[in-house]
Amino acid sequence: MVLTPKNKRDPYVMPIASTVVGKTITRELKGQIVAVSGRSFDERGLSLIPQPTRVLCKNEIHELVTTDEVGAGPNKTINRAGAIGFFEVTQGSYVLVGDPVFINGKDIGKLAGFDETHLPNHTNIVVLSPKRVSGLEAGFHIGDRVSIGSRS
Repeated sequence: MVLTPKNKRDPYVMPIASTVVGKTITRELKGQIVAVSGRSFDERGLSLIPQPTRVLCKNEIHELVTTDEVGAGPNKTINRAGAIGFFEVTQGSYVLVGDPVFINGKDIGKLAGFDETHLPNHTNIVVLSPKRVSGLEAGFHIGDRVSIGSRS
């Protein structure tokens, strides 16, 4: 692997010794759906980045994608994908793989990772769900509440 200034000291790309005391404590990320999708894919090819965390800032818009692929996580490729749609962040936070993801208080799965295919426009936020579904299949609507990390 070639080290560049971008990844030279990234502990998820090049291991760096550290001490872990406990799980990171974060506030709930809140958002609201602004577009609902009806698309599902069998061969999407989403490349999840190695980093298990991202900061999502207020007013950003990102896409929620479900997958039912066992083992979905950082550094994996996801083919089975259901596009929930896009949501606007109304309360930013730091989110990490394994965080629960809710829409209108309904648990839709656990955060599996992040795909940066469409940057700088938006990030695909991939959720490991019991069943791959699109937003229209799940009955979601514009204005539905999204939260990551805590039930809202």
